[in-house]
Order: sequence, then structure tokens, then C-alpha cells
Amino acid sequence: MNICIIGLGILGITYGSILSDSDVNVICVDMDEETINMLNEGELPIYEPGLKSLVAASAASGRLYFSSNIQNAVKKSEIIFITCEVPTDDSDFPDLRFMKPIAQSIGNHIENEVTVVIKSTVPPGTCQVIKQTIQKALDEREVEIPFDVVSNPDFARKGSMIKDCLVPERVVIGSDSKPAIERLKSLYDSLHIQEENYIITDPQSAEMIKYGVNAFLAIKLSFINEMALLCENANANILDVANGIGRDHRIGPDYLDAGPGYGGSDLPKDSKALREIAKAYGEEFMVLSGAINANEKQKNKMVEKIKRTMGNIAGKTIGILGLSYKPETTDMREAPSINIIKGLVEAGATVRIYCPEGTQEAKWRLHNEKDEITYCEDTYDAALGADAIVLITSWRQFKGMDHEKVRSLMNDRYFFDFRNLFGEDPPKGFIYSGLGIPEREIK
Repeated sequence: MNICIIGLGILGITYGSILSDSDVNVICVDMDEETINMLNEGELPIYEPGLKSLVAASAASGRLYFSSNIQNAVKKSEIIFITCEVPTDDSDFPDLRFMKPIAQSIGNHIENEVTVVIKSTVPPGTCQVIKQTIQKALDEREVEIPFDVVSNPDFARKGSMIKDCLVPERVVIGSDSKPAIERLKSLYDSLHIQEENYIITDPQSAEMIKYGVNAFLAIKLSFINEMALLCENANANILDVANGIGRDHRIGPDYLDAGPGYGGSDLPKDSKALREIAKAYGEEFMVLSGAINANEKQKNKMVEKIKRTMGNIAGKTIGILGLSYKPETTDMREAPSINIIKGLVEAGATVRIYCPEGTQEAKWRLHNEKDEITYCEDTYDAALGADAIVLITSWRQFKGMDHEKVRSLMNDRYFFDFRNLFGEDPPKGFIYSGLGIPEREIK
């Protein structure tokens, strides 16, 4: 079987590599020549654990190809996956400006029956829009070629993309065509997906499921973050509170880790998008609006917490650990670190930053603050001469830091742990401040 994947972000590259690991030939297409050249040279435009070696193995097998020639790729393929970016417009509504030209190209170049599979997160009704766009192109060519358009949203998470694609919790397929559904399931047979993991529905419901999942997670995170702020004021411990809440089987323990706010390319964008989709259908999604506002408040509260504990931070040096919105990714889109660092610099502090993978992206996202920022080689370099350490992202190497060495390098001994990485066992020798945990000095 020949398949084509159009759009080579992290999703397209991961799926292409995994599917080509079976007896499937995969052509991965992107219009960005630089991306294609990079992939053909064995390099990746993004970081994801294990992905570089997987791509190399798949390419070496002769079943994975990278190309900018969408015409040839479409002509040869029986199944076409669309994994392109879906940005939002100025009002946060999903914008199909990248997807519609792809659909036009498919209609212009297909020669045999195909199944078009939309894996990108798209608003309800998108399958119909793409179907109409392809059909219009076929009508202009005056040819009749059967095709189906299927919604098959992706639920893989950055940092665990390979595992999530290989062992998905659910596979949602939205289509009104039984043959198209069976065709896609046949392709997924190579991943050994169990029948009970499939959710078969109509296209609009499949499209809505993805937004619903991300919006619910955003609400859950905003809730526990607000609980953490309340715990600080009430002298309660959010670790115990979250444990108690999570023991209720109706709620569960996942996504109950308090933090400085959620970020990334999915939760913030999809939450705002669903709020605007609701407005378009005449509904006001009030609980979701509350979660979005709470998340912005949470990010800004972190600098307030630092100043409340330390007093005037003008002239102080702050060591920052972690930039990306979560570990095992370079993604800094809407990351809490941006708000925190900008707030610290605005208050007159200088910052020393270390992140295992986020530095390159930070240099342009924090360009205006560059004169007050030093990018460091490791945790200890970030601690050198610092009056405080602020842990923002829970990269695993931070858990194993030598606390005594860190303390010896610092000018003062404030330690802000915004991920509660050491909440159960606070490091000695610091004035330790977790999030939603009573502040105390550990001797």
C-alpha cells in the first residue's frame, strides 16, 4: 500500500515513520524545501525523544521518503493523511488557510480512488468543506474519481509521541462511508489496535471530540492551579489535596499536578478555538472561558509570588530551570516561562537560564529581554551567583541535581519549585517555596 502524509510537523513525521515500519510505503510531503532537505540529511526540524533514530531506521528501510512534490505523491497514494498546521485567526477561530490548498492539490492530481484522512485538529464541518473543495477541482477537470474524506483526530502528546501513536488509548474515526472506515482500520492493523479502542462516529462528532478532550484537560488544569493558590492562602498542602481529589474514581489523578499554568501548541489554542466555535453556534462556553482566564492569571501570579517572598527583586539575579511548556519538548508556545521571565526582567532582575532543549526557541521569543538574560550550559551554571532558583519545567535531570552544590554556587538561598518536583522531600539549605505548599525554611 502507498500512503501520503502532507504536513511535516511533529505529527506528520512521527506517523510517517511508524506506518512505514510495516509493509507500507510512505511519502511525506511538505512545501518547505528546507524541512525536506533537513529530513533527507537525517536531521529533524523538531525535538522528540526517540524520533530521530526511528526516522533514520524507516528511511534506511526504503519505505519512507520525503518530498516537496505533492503532485507525484498524491498520484501514487491510496490513502492521504493531512497533518498540516491549523492556526487560528485574530478572533481565535480555526483557520483552514493551509488545509484548503492541500485539498485543492488533491483534487487536481489524484488519478485513482483515494481516502483522505484529516488528522489535524479542525472545527466541526471541516470534512465537508474539504470534500467540496476536492470535488470542485475534479469537476473542473471533468473527471469522476471516487474519494472519501475521513476525520481521524490525533491524540498523541509531545514528549511521548511515538508511544502514543503506537499504543493509542483511542482511535476516533468519523465517516459516513463504511468502506473508508474499513480501509483505515486495515491500515492500522499493523499497529495491532484492539477493536474496543475504536470509536466510530460521524465526521462532525469526531472533529468535536478532539476539541472536547483538550478543553476538558485545560479546565482540569486550571481548576487544580486555582486550588493551589487557595491552599497557599489557607495554609493547606495541594499535594495532599490533589491526592484526595484524585482518589475519587469520577475524577482520577491525571492532570491534577499544580503548576505555573498550561502552555504548548494544543491546549491554549484549542481551548480558545472551542470557545469561538461555541459562539459561532450561538452558545457561550462560560466554564471554558473561566479556565482560559484562570490560566493567564496563574502565569502572572508566579512573579507576584517571587516578589512577595523575596521583596524588591531589582538588581537580583534569578536562575531559571526549564523553558519549554513541558519536559521532553522544545515547544515554548504560550509557555509560563515567557510570562515569568518577562515579569522578572520588568521588575529589574537579571536571569540566568538553563533548559535542556528550549534555548534556541527562547532566544527569539525573549529577544527584547536579551540584555538581561544569560543562557547557561547546565543547572549549576544557572545557579552561579543567583539569589534565587525558579524551577519552571520538570525535566528529569533537575530531579537529580546536587542540592548542596547548587546552594554553594548561589548568592542567596531562595528556591521556588513551581512544579512541586521536590514537594515531598524539599531540598535542605534553602528557603523553599513550592506551589500550593506552605512555605518553610529547610535546614
